[in-house]
Amino acid sequence: MMRGGSFLKSVIIIFFLGALASMSAQQQPSQVSRVQRAIYIFNIAQQVSWPEPLEEQFVIGVLGPDRTLIDLRAMAQQRRVQDRQVAVVNFLSIKDIQDVDVLYVNRKYNYQMPYVLQSLENKGVLVIAEDYLFNSSMINIVRVGETFRHQINQGLLSQNSFKVAPSLQSYAIANSEKWQALFEEAQDSLQTVLANAKEKDEVINRQERELLSQNEIIDTIQEIVKYKDNSIQELREVDKLQKKTIEDKREIAQQLEIKIKNQLRELDKQEVFLQNSKREIKLRQDSIEVQKVSISDQKKVLLEQSSELDLRATVNWLLTGIALLFLIAGFVLYKNYRTKKKLIEQLTIQNATILEQKEELSQKNEDLEQFAYIASHDLQEPLNTISSFIGLIRGDYGEQFDEVGMQSLEFIEEASDRMAKLINMLLEYSRIGKTRIFTQVDTHKVLQDLEKDITSLVSRTGATINYTQLPVVSGSEVELRLLFQNLITNALKFCPEDRRPILNISTTKVSNVDNPSQGMWQFSFSDNGIGIHQAHQDRIFSIFQRLHTNDEYEGTGIGLAHCKKIVSIHKGSIWLESELGKGTTFYFTIPYGI
Repeated sequence: MMRGGSFLKSVIIIFFLGALASMSAQQQPSQVSRVQRAIYIFNIAQQVSWPEPLEEQFVIGVLGPDRTLIDLRAMAQQRRVQDRQVAVVNFLSIKDIQDVDVLYVNRKYNYQMPYVLQSLENKGVLVIAEDYLFNSSMINIVRVGETFRHQINQGLLSQNSFKVAPSLQSYAIANSEKWQALFEEAQDSLQTVLANAKEKDEVINRQERELLSQNEIIDTIQEIVKYKDNSIQELREVDKLQKKTIEDKREIAQQLEIKIKNQLRELDKQEVFLQNSKREIKLRQDSIEVQKVSISDQKKVLLEQSSELDLRATVNWLLTGIALLFLIAGFVLYKNYRTKKKLIEQLTIQNATILEQKEELSQKNEDLEQFAYIASHDLQEPLNTISSFIGLIRGDYGEQFDEVGMQSLEFIEEASDRMAKLINMLLEYSRIGKTRIFTQVDTHKVLQDLEKDITSLVSRTGATINYTQLPVVSGSEVELRLLFQNLITNALKFCPEDRRPILNISTTKVSNVDNPSQGMWQFSFSDNGIGIHQAHQDRIFSIFQRLHTNDEYEGTGIGLAHCKKIVSIHKGSIWLESELGKGTTFYFTIPYGI
């Protein structure tokens, strides 16, 4: 019987090995194609020169879950590239690609080749693609029948500084039409392979079904063999028992009976114990249920207490935070109060000092104006006497003087006239600001009237006065007219003889961002005169300050001092910009909210 089972097992093993051989024969072409692909990739890598020196280990990357990874790793155990050992790594994402020399990509995994090339641009990675469009990668390969063909994109290789061996270049597909034809041929081959694979799958499935049926038959036979073996064993046991004596059988029967009785008694005890245990378990279960209810009630109470405690804690934290905020606010307010109090005390002291200085300055100004008025008024009487005597001497004794005497008399008379003018100007300076009643003054009309009064001066100098529409301001018309007159006459007077004076007058509205009603009118008087040296510009507005002698330019040195005082009375400011030999621009401001 054992020989029959062994023979059956041998038949099954032979049948199984035959099925495996058939499957292996069907899979052999696919395995050959995979090996050819790996060899083709290794050959391409061997015939390309890299722009930078390679590392000690040559690394090939496979993008996607491709079985080519296994084939390349098997090939790496047998071959080297660029005289270096080869390592093969796998990437599932384009962004993970790094530290590789060659990257293999198959189109069936739907990776976008432009994105792959952009990610690896100028990184020294040779991209070998399979089944992609013509010129879409650095090197494209396609399976045609039982072999592979390739196409080279020389532009991409040159852009990434790769150089290709002439042998690889000579066997490459040169145009897209041929590539398309090969691609279509590869697709046809692929369809044929798929059809063959489908037929092989059906054969394999049929063989698997047959194998399953045979396995079921084998299992049945094994069960029969096992059953027969058991029957034989039982017969042997029976034969042994029959050989024993009848006494042994009786003794055995008695012992068995005693054992059975003992076992029955033990079973009765165990049944009683089980009944007691069941009752105890029932009592414990009832107690546990009661405890569960009690625990549930306690949990509810604890949850309520916990919620209340959380609420109290939150309220306490809020109260603490509010108290801290009040303390901080109180401290800040107290600090601000102390600071403001100190500032108020300092301002009070400064205001008192300023008020005292203002009163002192006001008194000095009044004394100075009174002195100037008295001095100019009292000086007029003896000066008039001198002028009268000069006239009498000229009339009565003029014929008795020689030429030197007459010249001396003329010098005295000119000096007397200059003295009279100076005293009158000083008197006018002291009178400026006496009238503090301001009215609306049309400065455009003031300038037009003034232009008529100085027609002779304009004609004599050949001057040109240009001005735009001037505004209406609040001020003293007499003083503003004097201000304009001094600035215009200075511009016409202080001009080289070989140059015709040109004066440009304009205004600009300067707004106050904080208070628009407190803006300024900015006037500018720009001439092309002799200019003022930078060193003298600071003292030009001081009284009796002259930069030239009377022989060069006539004047008293009070005109610009008049201008400064008039502008100050109108709460404005005056300044100048000048370039020596090219001209001067005087600026002054008058608030339009006076």
